[in-house]
Amino acid sequence: MGQTFDALKEKISKADMSEAKEIITQVKQAYDDGKIDENEKKELMDLAKSKLGGGLGGLF
Repeated sequence: MGQTFDALKEKISKADMSEAKEIITQVKQAYDDGKIDENEKKELMDLAKSKLGGGLGGLF
């Protein structure tokens, strides 16, 4: 797994609700830029959902 994936995973693990939208945007951008693959994107999104709960609504 790449450095970008690890950095984003670390951010998610420390994130609170106010940071969620920014991190999700960073995950999507990293995927679009080819820095993470589809599986890594899915894992990060799933981690964000489980860590931050259902209060994120339409962000996912």
